[in-house]
Amino acid sequence: MTEPLISARNIKKYFDIGGGKLKAVDGISFDIYHKETFGLVGESGCGKTTAGRTIVRLYQPTGGELIFNGRNIYKLQRKEMQEVRRDFQMIFQDPYASLNPRMTVEDIVAEPLDIHQGYKNRNERSERVIELLELVGLNDEHAMRFPHEFSGGQRQRIGMARALALNPKFIVCDEPISALDVSIQAQVVNLLKKLQDKLGLTYMFIAHDLSMVRYISDRVGVMYLGHMMELAKSEELYANPIHPYTKALMSAIPIPDPDIQRKRKRIMLEGDVPSPINPKDGCRFVDRCSHATDICRKVTPEFREIKEKHFVSCHNV
Repeated sequence: MTEPLISARNIKKYFDIGGGKLKAVDGISFDIYHKETFGLVGESGCGKTTAGRTIVRLYQPTGGELIFNGRNIYKLQRKEMQEVRRDFQMIFQDPYASLNPRMTVEDIVAEPLDIHQGYKNRNERSERVIELLELVGLNDEHAMRFPHEFSGGQRQRIGMARALALNPKFIVCDEPISALDVSIQAQVVNLLKKLQDKLGLTYMFIAHDLSMVRYISDRVGVMYLGHMMELAKSEELYANPIHPYTKALMSAIPIPDPDIQRKRKRIMLEGDVPSPINPKDGCRFVDRCSHATDICRKVTPEFREIKEKHFVSCHNV
C-alpha cells in the first residue's frame, strides 16, 4: 500500500459532565488509504459517531493527531482549516434532520459552494447544482423543491450531492442507511460505491449493519466503549475474528442457509454496556467477557498486530 491519506493517532474526545468526564473516544489509532472504504462498527454508544465527527473536526479533539496530506489538521488555525474543509465532508445519519426545511434543494446543495465561493456567477452555480443532482440520481426538476417533498432515500441523495459539491477527497458516512427502508439501503450503498469508483473518493463508513459493512468496506475496525478492539481487512475479520467482542458481533449475522444457520452457536453477551463516564483501568470489555482474567481488570491491553495487518486489543489472544 502507498502512504495513507489519513493517519489517526491516539485520538481522544472527552465531554465534561457533572461529576466527571465522559470518554466517548479514548485513544484510537488507524490509517485510511486513498480510494478505500474503512468501516467502523460497534453497538450503540460505543463512540463511532463521535469518532467520525472528531476526525473531520466538527468536534474539537481532546487529544491526538490527525495527519492529512502530511499536516496535523488538529493544529491548524481557523483560516487554514477552512481550506482543508474542502477535502473533508460528511453524510449524516438522519436525512430528515440534516436538511434545512426552509431552503430549496438548490440552495442546500449549493451551500458549500456559497461558503467557499466555488462559482463565478449564478448561472455557473445552477449548472453545478444540476450536475451534482444528476450524479446522485436526481434531476433538474428537483432543484426548486423543498425537503418535505422527498422520501427518505431521496433526501439522503440530496445530502450526498451536498457532500460532493466541493470535490472532496474524504467523506465520513455516518450511518447513512440506518434511517432508510431496507429496500432503499442497497440502492444508497451501491450509489456510494459507484461514486467512489467514478470520483476516486475515500470513505469512512460507520454502521450497525455488519453485512452491509462487509459488502462496502476494504478494512473494518471494531469499537467498544471508546476503544478500538480489532482491525483487519474485511474478509479476514469476518472469516477469522479474534477478539471475544468481535466474535460475539459476527455470531449475530444471519446466514441465508437454514442448515448452516441452525448449527451455528450464537454468542450471547451478558449485561449492558458499562458507562463511559470515568471508566476504570483495564479492558473495557472485561465485565462481559467470558475469557477475562485478573490482568484484564488491571491493565488496559495494547492494540497490537497479531498477524499481518490484523490488530487486536486483548491480553488473552
